[in-house]
Parts: sequence; C-alpha cells; structure tokens
Amino acid sequence: MAVPLRTDIRAFGRLVGWEYFPVAFLGRLPFAMMIVGILTIVTTVRGSVAEAGIAAACAGLGTSVLGPTIGAMADRYGERLILIVVCGLSIISTVGLLAVVLAGTPFAVVALVAALAGGLTPQVAPFSRSRLVKFAGIPSAPARRQRALSAVMSYESAMDEASFVAGPVLVGILTSFIAPWAPLALGSLLTAGIVVWFALHPSVNQTHRRHEGADPKSGPVFTVRVLVLAAAMLAVGGVFGSILTGLTEFLRAMGHAEQTGIVYGAMSGGAIVIAIAVAALPRTFGLSARWITFAALGGIGAVLLAVALNLSTVVVALVLSGCGVGAVLVALFSLGADEAPNGRSTTVLTTLQSALVVGQAAAAAVGGYVAQQGGASSTFWITASLSAVLVVLALVHRRLHRRDRARVASAP
Repeated sequence: MAVPLRTDIRAFGRLVGWEYFPVAFLGRLPFAMMIVGILTIVTTVRGSVAEAGIAAACAGLGTSVLGPTIGAMADRYGERLILIVVCGLSIISTVGLLAVVLAGTPFAVVALVAALAGGLTPQVAPFSRSRLVKFAGIPSAPARRQRALSAVMSYESAMDEASFVAGPVLVGILTSFIAPWAPLALGSLLTAGIVVWFALHPSVNQTHRRHEGADPKSGPVFTVRVLVLAAAMLAVGGVFGSILTGLTEFLRAMGHAEQTGIVYGAMSGGAIVIAIAVAALPRTFGLSARWITFAALGGIGAVLLAVALNLSTVVVALVLSGCGVGAVLVALFSLGADEAPNGRSTTVLTTLQSALVVGQAAAAAVGGYVAQQGGASSTFWITASLSAVLVVLALVHRRLHRRDRARVASAP
C-alpha cells in the first residue's frame, strides 16, 4: 500500500506547527557543514589534504564520544536544557578551531580542537526524528502508526539529504566568495539563532508530556541488532567520506578543489528524490529488502566512480550513489526507531547519526591518504567495498531479526 506522504506531513504540520519544518531544516546546516568546512579550511590554510582528512576524522571521533552521550542526557533531562547548553559550547569550540587553524598552531592542537568542535556541533536531525516519531505513535490503529512512521522517516531522510546538499554547497560558495573561515562562522551564527529556536520550540514540551513517566530503563538500548544498524551507519558514513575525499582529489587534479562542495551536492540530488519516493513503496517491499537492494545500487554507482575519466561521468555516478544511500538511510533510521526501547529513541537515533558522521570522518582520513598516494580512483574503490559491506550487514540483520522472531514465536 502506498503511503500518502503529503497527507501525513500535513497532519504533522497541524500537530507541531508549520514553522517547525523550516526551523528543523535550517538547524541541520551547522552539522551538515562541519566536516566539509573543516576539510576545506585545513586544506586551504595548511595546504594538506592528508592533514585535513585527519582533522575531519578527529571531529568524527568527538562526535562518536559526545553524540550518544548528549542524546542520552536529552532523554533523561529533556531536549531543551541539553540543546541550549550544547549550543553555547559549540560556538566556543568552533571559534577556537578557527583561531588555531588561522594562527598556524601545531597540527596536534588543531586536531584536538577539531574533535571538540565536531563533538559539540548540535545534531538537530536525531532530535527532530525523536520528536516526530513520538507524534507518529499517537494514532491508535497499528496501520496508521506504521504509515505515520514511514512518512516521518522519509521526510526526515529527505531533509537530511537536502541539508547535506545545502551544507557543502554553502561551504563552496562561502569559501570561493568570502574566505575559508566563513562556512564555520556561519555555522556558529545558525547555532546561536536557529538551533536555539529549535530547542525552545513548543513541540519539545508536547512530546515530553506525551511520554511523561516513560521508563528510560525499559529495555537494553544497544542490542545486537541496534549495533548492526550502527555498523551499517558507519559504512554509509564511509561511503560519504570516501566519495568526498576522492572527489576532492579528482577536482584538485583539475585545478578546481574549491568547487568540491558544489559538485558533491550532485550526490544528494538522487538521495533526496529516492528518500521521498520510498514512502510510496508497497509495504510488502520491506525495510530489509530495501536495504539490500539500494545498497547494491549504491555499489554500482561507486564502481562507476572508480572507472570515471571525466566530470560528467562522475556526476552521473554521484547521482546513482546518492539514490542508493538515500534509501538505505531511510531504512536504517526506520529500523532504529522501531527497535529503540520506550523513552530511549533520542539515544538510539543520536547514536546512529553519530555513527554516520564517524564513518564519514574516518573514511575521509583514510581516503585523504589513499588519494594522495594512489589518486581519486583508489579512494572510490574504498567506496565500492563499503557498499558491499552494507549488503552483508543487511543480510546479517535480516538473519538476526528472523532468529529473534522465531524465538518469540516459540516462547510459551
């Protein structure tokens, strides 16, 4: 049965207020700009793609440590307080990062401050997912709840991809027309204004009241299946990161490294379309099957990237890869929301979002070194390998799901 996405989004608009959607989207931009912004300023100021990749990896490491912790604290103490505190710390750490990079301080200091800046950049996406998922649980009929959840995940994934289009494009434009420090400076301004607005939005009170009294210890959070989802998110992030560094090297060799963010946005074009389209897929084409199918599609795009000889072929391959990872992201976040214990959805979704960024940063670090040694094509083969890993993890998760379902069915 097809999901009427527009109808469900209208229903959410009446529940949370229409102003919620632009605020939640713009609030994603500081996080979407962070990795590309760090890569750009370190590459431009210090002249090293390898150092830029390491700095981005440190930012991802900070995200892996602080992201799930911030999500767990939000589940316990409420989103409003935690987000406002994190916004203040994020602005301080970003200003510090700009200062140490532009001052030419030793790279160890740059890497340390990059880790803090990455970990403290507010992640609006998992917080927004958590809010809307709770609203999706309002209908009493299971079919309507499932339809609402599908609409939420399609919408949120489309917004993620749109932010990851706008983020790199903004980085490229601001770097080209203003200065390498401008993207991170804009991110701080958006954090001070839009993300704080998101933290204060009335929807946070409504979702808190709906789940008041929920037991945060109602079940284990990090089950084996959730850990498999996190591993898959690492691989998806690796796809993004390896493509980003490979594309950076490809364009650097052509003398247009500053346009990386703009060209990289082509990848998300396909992802946005497919993230919206999957809401209309029949329920018989389940999340596991979608994961496997679209991961394989992304792998085909990665192979095309590895053998591409001109920019037009690269753009086509980026769109194809984007279609693959866009649908996989919808499936992974949907499965994560479904498997999160009551009262712990922000923890699980923030963990998945953090794993995505960690994978992106780690692949950027490895890809930066590989790109300098073997060229862009070598890095794109890493992308193809990660796409294969995604297919394997999908098969593992399907097997675990069937095993657990059989165990429940056989229980007295």
